[in-house]
This record gives sequence, structure tokens and C-alpha cells, in this order.
Amino acid sequence: MNSLPTVEELSAVEELLTVEEELSAMEEELSATEEELENAVLELGEIRKSECFALLLNGRSISSDLVDNVYDVLKSKDSNCKTLDVIVDSSGGDINAAYNLALLFRRYGTERLTFIIPRWAKSAATLLICGGNEILMTPVAELGPLDPQITEKKFLEQRLEHFSPLHIELTLQLIREEFENGSAELADGLMQRLQFPLTLGKFKKSLDVGREYVVKLLTTRMLEDQLEKAKIISEKLTTGYADHGWCISVDEAREIGLNVKEIENECLDVVWNIYKLHKKKQMIQIKAMQNKLEQLKDIPSELIELISSDFTSDLKNKN
Repeated sequence: MNSLPTVEELSAVEELLTVEEELSAMEEELSATEEELENAVLELGEIRKSECFALLLNGRSISSDLVDNVYDVLKSKDSNCKTLDVIVDSSGGDINAAYNLALLFRRYGTERLTFIIPRWAKSAATLLICGGNEILMTPVAELGPLDPQITEKKFLEQRLEHFSPLHIELTLQLIREEFENGSAELADGLMQRLQFPLTLGKFKKSLDVGREYVVKLLTTRMLEDQLEKAKIISEKLTTGYADHGWCISVDEAREIGLNVKEIENECLDVVWNIYKLHKKKQMIQIKAMQNKLEQLKDIPSELIELISSDFTSDLKNKN
């Protein structure tokens, strides 16, 4: 015969039920926010008389899986609209996937493809938006340089090292200067820590990928048949900035030759509202997950079984 639960066990179950109520309230708030966000995107489409697609990545990277997902959504749309607005909020990702995604959006925005940036379109996302006819940015929106970011695992030191191919030439210059200044021992030490020469060559070659992708996209839409101008822009985006996090504002984006306009009036209000709702949705999701992890981490699994089977199954999958 099973013994009755102790006071401590009943208290733990009561706490678990409280968590369930809190999560249920968050789910309702999340659902309401998602509906409000969808309506805001539709409103923008009505104002601009365009099909509107929200590419709001919630911290996820641009990847081949994302290309698949976007394709599934686009091909399911029953629309004869040949003008497409894509709202982008992304910190970047895989440059090859970004190029493929740009080509995919072009299939649907055959007459006009506009990328709208409320706040961020950095790194590979900057390449993506080079694929449109024009770029619309809020006053605080940022693009970013296209020098690829390489992550190397240092197994012996148990750490990750992040660097740009642009750092290679700077490092070689530092070594040359140390030799010239008579610090041969320091220069030799630096040389020994360099990657294998073929690997360094591969990293430097990755800059060419960005250049070529930018030129291909620009000369076939935004700057059609303006090859030299496209080359200047591609060189600036891949090698012309001191840091990968550099803020390329709407004014600077215009100065380097991109077809960029600042969003104004009613459109600005709606675009900024979309961004704020997107952030609100993120915060609700993060808070819900934190609550689950915090409240459930110390509760024995046998007590969780006292709760409804559906809720229990969900908790075990998330915990």
C-alpha cells in the first residue's frame, strides 16, 4: 500500500501547479503577442501594397535549414503579388545560405524586392539584403561588414578562438615588424602559433566568396549592369572596416553606394512596432523557459507524475 505524501511533497506539488498556472498565462500572452505581430505585418503590407514576409530570427542563424523553412512558407502562399517586402532582423549566419535565400526571395519578388531593416541585418544578413531592389532602414538600423568570422577549436587549451581573415595580414605584418626590430625570438614564437600555411590561404580565400556573392547580387538587381560600382561596394563590405561589429548606419550605407532609404511617417511607426512586438515575443519565450527550468530542477520526477499526464510529458521533454 502506498504511503500518503508528506507535507514537503504536497508543498512541492502545489509549487508545481503554480508553475503550470504561470506558464498557462504566459502561453496566452505569447499567443496574443503573436497575433498582434501578424496583424502588424499585414498592416505594413496593406500600406505598401505588397506581400510582406517577416524574417525575424529570434537569435537563430541564417542556415540551410532556414532556407528550407522559408521555402516551405513561400510556396504555400497563394498570391499573385509580384512585389515582396522582407522584414529582416538577424545577426547573420552562413554566407552561402544567405546567398541562396536572396535568390529564393527573388523568385517571389519578381517585379520589386525590398528588404526592410528595423534594427539589425549584420554579417551574412547584409549579404542577403544586397539581393533586393532597395533597402529601407529605420534611423537606428544597422548593417555590418562581410568579412567571415572563423571559429577554431583549441583542444589542448580547451577554448574557442574567433578571428577574421583580415587578422591574418595584420598578424603577418606584426611578425615582420618584430623581426625588423630585432625581436627574433618573439617573432619566431608568433610564427610557431600560426595555422598551417594552406589553412591560412583557405581562410584568406573566404574573403573572395563574400566579394563575388555581393557583386553577383548587386549587378543583377539593385545596381544592374553597374559592375565597377558593385565591385567597389563589395570591397568595402569585405575588407573596408576595422571590426566585424562595425555599425553601418542608413547614411553610411547610402554613402558606400547601396540603394538605401530611411523609413518615414506611418511606415516607420508600423515597422518599429513590428520590431518591438518581436522583442516582446522573445522575452516571453525566454521567461517561460527560465521559469520551467528554475521551478522544476529540484522537484523529484516521481512527484511530477502526480500532475496530469499531458503536462508531465511536456515538462519531462523540456526539463
